[in-house]
Amino acid sequence: MTVSTPVDVTPKDPVAAETPTVVETTPIVDSKPPVVTEEKSDPVVVATSPTDAKPEGTNKPAAATLVAKDVTAIRSLAVPVAPRPQPGPIATVVISLLSAFGLLPPVAPVPVDVTGVPTQPVPGTSATAGVTGVKVGSSNLTIPVGSGSYTGAADWYFPTQADGTVKAQGVMLLQHGFLGSKSWYSALAQDLARQTNSVVVVPNIPSFGFFTCAGCTLSSVSMQKGVADLFIDPNRTSLNASAAAAGYHGTLPGKFVLTGHSAGGGLAAAAGGFYSDAVKPEDNDLLGVVMYDGVSSNGTFAGALKSLDARGIPIYQIAAPPQAWNANGQTTKDLVAAQQPGQFVGVVLANGSHVDSLIGGSPIIDFFSQLFIKRSPAGNTEAVYTLANGWINDMYAGLGPTDGVYGTYGDPDQYLVFGPAAGVVLGPAPVVNVDDYLGTWYEVGSVKQFFSIGLVNTTAVYTANDDGSIGVENSGNYFFDNGPQSRIFGTALPVSADNDKLNVTFFGPASATPPGNYWIVDLAPDYSWAVVSDPSGFSGFLLSRTRTVSAELYQELLNRASVKGVKGWITVTRQPAAARELSSPNRV
Repeated sequence: MTVSTPVDVTPKDPVAAETPTVVETTPIVDSKPPVVTEEKSDPVVVATSPTDAKPEGTNKPAAATLVAKDVTAIRSLAVPVAPRPQPGPIATVVISLLSAFGLLPPVAPVPVDVTGVPTQPVPGTSATAGVTGVKVGSSNLTIPVGSGSYTGAADWYFPTQADGTVKAQGVMLLQHGFLGSKSWYSALAQDLARQTNSVVVVPNIPSFGFFTCAGCTLSSVSMQKGVADLFIDPNRTSLNASAAAAGYHGTLPGKFVLTGHSAGGGLAAAAGGFYSDAVKPEDNDLLGVVMYDGVSSNGTFAGALKSLDARGIPIYQIAAPPQAWNANGQTTKDLVAAQQPGQFVGVVLANGSHVDSLIGGSPIIDFFSQLFIKRSPAGNTEAVYTLANGWINDMYAGLGPTDGVYGTYGDPDQYLVFGPAAGVVLGPAPVVNVDDYLGTWYEVGSVKQFFSIGLVNTTAVYTANDDGSIGVENSGNYFFDNGPQSRIFGTALPVSADNDKLNVTFFGPASATPPGNYWIVDLAPDYSWAVVSDPSGFSGFLLSRTRTVSAELYQELLNRASVKGVKGWITVTRQPAAARELSSPNRV
């Protein structure tokens, strides 16, 4: 892709209500009375306008960069109803640990009082207009597991109209991740219910099976099949019973979406595959799967992708860059490996944390999750909301990347901006034409090594050798322009069929044995810039055909390096020779 100037686009909000929204909730931890809360205005990122930002007949951004504006968001502000206090930090942690080990017994339901009104979907539209609030009730949900069953607590989020009724366009299952608990995802669940007019159910499922039935864990195949069975049942008996116990009067909508974070995303994908295998095409009610940095570890992912693809059911990933808690991005890599040419399968957020999606549900969990995993940058959680809500509303409308009107999509490797956050559309590694890559490159930023500290005017020149190898000449000046010169010569050989991975050596002949130590992880189609790293991700180089780049391009390259797995701290490499060359009388 070529780099373009950011485009200021008009945001779209699928929810038509302009007045403050009343959000009535019961506590997510069972046994407390309803809490009435009121909305205030806060900036969040929303998907781009289909009319202002995308060419007619497509849903691809008009330029390589998208910029979103602030719009009204749901934020709860308690009104004087004297609710009982929420669990303190210690209680929250204890409850979460008990849930992870399956030691929380079934609890008494805490219902709200809402009536479901059947609605008829209108093709090509998403029925979000009229949602003015969200009521939250709690109950138990029984999931068939093998020859038995598992019963655990679940929270239900009901999007309400001004008259208090629920005219939801579908049901959404949101599954927490490994070691997680339903209460951690209250902010995400409420936003999904509000912005997509979905009845959202968030069940607790143990992460460990020590004290529960065989297979009663997030990553067990039998549990994933059990979640599929909840929807395969034509009467949705267990789901409707749980919703009724949570205070919902009526039958749940038929259409549904499966979502989940981390291992919960793996569960959602697997359950989607099992469901699509079990029902006839004409009986299919599954609209799509959305994974929040989903991780699949039990061998079901490849089969799920094939099953979903055979039915034309989309599966999208909102990924964080490779890190320990997402298994170094292996599930994202598997999704990209199965990607058809040009197919949209999701977005990876720059500098993202594995916990981007759950921030806002519990202050104590927000603190410790970021302390032990990684800080979630400003704007990333709102970007998660933007992407998921847009895609899901397009799913309800029967639309997708080529004709969607609510979601933000793009071509593989396209750069997107969401206010303070940014991302890159998931795509395969670059295919490198060695002849086009040869020539002079200037280092505009890098993870500094001991030998490069104080080095300026850093330049790399690649040439073709007669024996088929690549000549490498690295040079620069220490401390200032025309300072002491550093120069070293080496040899490189490609070690991959796509020439994106090479071995570079400065002592002896280069080896053609993988994995290589010079990985071209991102590359402009016109070869005007490149991002280079290595298998560990601890080295990183931002290269340009010009000595200097704009601040906007430099930031994009930094973000791309993060997305592509560069873990080291990149700093600017000064090119003072640029000023001298610019003022040279011989300059053409």
